[in-house]
This record gives sequence, C-alpha cells and structure tokens, in this order.
Amino acid sequence: MNLRDLFRSAPKTAAPVDTPRLTVRVNGRTVATVHTTDIPCDLHPDVALDAPATIEFVDDAGTVHRHHLPADSGWLHLSVRVHPNLGCQADAVVTARPDHASGAAIADDEVAMRFQPFFLPGATAPTLTGRGLFARGLHFAGLVTPGNILLSCECDACGRSFVVRSFHAGFADLGYFYSASGRHTLTVAASLPGAPVALADPDPTALAALEASLPAAPDGTAFAYRNPFRCPHCAAPYVDFTSHPEQRAGEYYGLYFPETPPIRFAPPTR
Repeated sequence: MNLRDLFRSAPKTAAPVDTPRLTVRVNGRTVATVHTTDIPCDLHPDVALDAPATIEFVDDAGTVHRHHLPADSGWLHLSVRVHPNLGCQADAVVTARPDHASGAAIADDEVAMRFQPFFLPGATAPTLTGRGLFARGLHFAGLVTPGNILLSCECDACGRSFVVRSFHAGFADLGYFYSASGRHTLTVAASLPGAPVALADPDPTALAALEASLPAAPDGTAFAYRNPFRCPHCAAPYVDFTSHPEQRAGEYYGLYFPETPPIRFAPPTR
C-alpha cells in the first residue's frame, strides 16, 4: 500500500460540534443561542405567545433554569445578557405590540419579569445559598426596582422557580416581618417602636415587645424579624436571615407572593 492509498483508506474524523454555551427556549422552541465567540453579548429576541410562557435557559452542561411567566398571549420581549465573567442576566416584558424598546416604561396592562441571574459552567461563581436579593442580582443598590416588575427566583434546595413581588420598605416607610412558614408577609409603620426600618438594626428590647404584639399569620405561624423567606415548593429558606443575620438590616426590599399580599399591622389605639 502506498502513501496515497493509506490516506484514502484512513477513517474520516467528524468535525467538532460547536455546542452553544447557552440556549434560550420559549415553550420548547429555541429563540436564541450563545456560543463562546459571542460572549459578551446582549440579545433581544421577540416571541409571539399563544400559550402560557415557559422560559428555559439551558447551559452546555445540561443545567436548565426554568421559569414560568404569568402571560399566555401577546408578544414576549426578552433581554438576555452574558457577561465576560460568564454571568447571565435576563428579563422579559409581555406587551400587545410586536415591538418594545429596551428600558421603556412598563404600562399597567403589561407584564414584566426579572429572572434570577446564574453563571455558566467554568465561571468563578460566589456561594449564594440563603443570600439576599442584592447578592443574587435581583435588586441593585442605588437603583430602584419598580413594584410592577415580578421577580422569578430559584430555590437553592429544590431548584424550582417561583414568582414574587417586592416593595421598597424604605420608600414606603415600613418595616416588614415574614411568618415562620415563609408564606406570609406583615408590614408595620416605621414609626412604631421597635420597627425594623431600612438600613438600621432595631433596638432589641423594643423589637421583642413589637414581635410579641403581632398577630399570628393566617396559617397560625408567628411573624419574627429573623424569619427567612421560604421556597413555596419545599419550604427551604431562600432569603435566610437565620443563617445570615448580618444581611437583615440591608435587605430593604420586602417580598411577598402575588396571591398573598402583605398584611398591614396597626396596633389598637389607646
């Protein structure tokens, strides 16, 4: 066999597969892909909806970040950003129009959602278990998140997503407490003695007296300053003030589930 015959009979090797680092799917349909050579990037796919929206972010290790947006018709406008450190941020707006300018104001009849950021494989990712909204990238210091933007969080324990609303306790002049079950939020006027106002540690004695006067939650559990906000699926702590008490004063956004608005506590007048 001569050299020409050797090469002619040699098995052919398959061309390398250029696997996307990130694939974005809406109701099972791929609407965007990100390859290594695309990073950093900022993508803005627009998708017509004719069914309740399930949005999936799938990385090249097969990990799926799955979110459900409470809208089943209209136009879904996604913004997907992948940063040089392999951090991924995404948000969405559903409108009646096929076009929407990024950063435009959200109308009352439109649905907006911010998805919990995540990192692609290979990134140097911080440990975020039990951490607060600022550490997770759901809120940003110095920037106010409008109250009509939903947050889609991912449980550290079961991995399932859940939707919450948030309020700026400082601007609302409120203190807040979570129930032991994590399913209910109670607010109090910041002027009440012991109220946990934004960016300040409450007086322990006044706080204890205030906690003792609070009513029980509708499910019978108690409200307390350091109760965690919990995953509604598995009840694992999500914002865990028990494990991370140092972050409580700085978490000036309170959370609640859309179906259970906050309970406002007003002490009886004497």
